[in-house]
Amino acid sequence: MMTTEQQVLIDDLDAANQKCKTVLNCLKSKNDIEEFEQLVLNLQELVVKRQSLLDVLIADDSFVQRDYLQRQLELALSLEVKAKLVLNNLHSEIHLGKKNQRQVNVYKSIDSDR
Repeated sequence: MMTTEQQVLIDDLDAANQKCKTVLNCLKSKNDIEEFEQLVLNLQELVVKRQSLLDVLIADDSFVQRDYLQRQLELALSLEVKAKLVLNNLHSEIHLGKKNQRQVNVYKSIDSDR
């Protein structure tokens, strides 16, 4: 039997999970660096909150819903994969931006030599 406190923790955890998914989806499409940075900070706060909620549930000896905890582990792994994809995309964009900037600098240099 689940206690009211456990149910509140599960509800909070489910809400944090949904917000993590939403933020990760938003990160995929943001080009504005300030907005991107804010979303990353939000994601970091949500991950910390999620972990603290899980810690409380795991520490509760009366919480015996192993399948729920297993789903949380699977979700954590899924969120990690999505976060790594966003990170890899960001690295690619940064690299492309640096390459484009070098090309612009070469053209400026050529133009200034005329």
